[in-house]
Amino acid sequence: MKPILDVDNLTRIHGPGCPACLDETGPEHDTNICCHCGSVVAVAGASFRLHKGEVLGIMGESGSGKSSLVKMLYFDDRPTAGRTSFYDEGTAHDLFTLNEAQQLRLRDTRMGMVYQNPSLGLNFDISAGGNIAERLLMSDELNYRVIREKATALLARTEVPPARMDELPRNFSGGMQQRVQIARALSTGAPLLFLDEVTTGLDLSVQARILDLIMELQEVTGVSMLVVTHDLGVVRHLTTRTIVMKYGRIIEAGLTDQILEDPQAAYTQQLVSSAL
Repeated sequence: MKPILDVDNLTRIHGPGCPACLDETGPEHDTNICCHCGSVVAVAGASFRLHKGEVLGIMGESGSGKSSLVKMLYFDDRPTAGRTSFYDEGTAHDLFTLNEAQQLRLRDTRMGMVYQNPSLGLNFDISAGGNIAERLLMSDELNYRVIREKATALLARTEVPPARMDELPRNFSGGMQQRVQIARALSTGAPLLFLDEVTTGLDLSVQARILDLIMELQEVTGVSMLVVTHDLGVVRHLTTRTIVMKYGRIIEAGLTDQILEDPQAAYTQQLVSSAL
């Protein structure tokens, strides 16, 4: 199976950093704060591979480093060390050696992000259709009629009534805002999608509909997904493989069913048992 993303030793340290940061933090020290310089080791030595058409989960409690990891991959933050290769249409992109314009081009056309907080992924001052049009314009689609047709079709596919296309997202429910984010993320045909706690804060019935929608869209489009969550239900519903993080480190990785039914790490066992 061909990879779409190859992450190697990705590390992010907030603060001045010192030679002791990586040795004095992590699960065995029960902290991600360096006792020598006070730096926060958000992610340390993360390595994994995401295959084309795969849905990979990143699971852990708040502060485990899972969101920090995705922020780097989507260029919302810069790594302290490590490298990542993104394979797209026969080209391998070394993400963190690209210049800012090249990174933004990939982010705006070949990647998509659905944030936990819709205000981070949507412009609340323009219409739902306008949010999709804004991304399509970044991919050089300039025909107004085509843009409107694509926006209408995407909103319908994500269960947003096309009649509400010209409404502001701020007037939508949380679940509807997430659907608009998903439509926007898929608008350019991006092969890679990041989902960061997309169901947190939503009612259970809305969560279920959003998860079903994501699975349906993944099956239809074949988009590769990296799903960040602390919710075992989301992991079980969406993912085929799962990574477990604690204090910035990957402590366990494998098939989702295997991890949920027979977790090896003590921390993973606690996560699974606490959800039962």
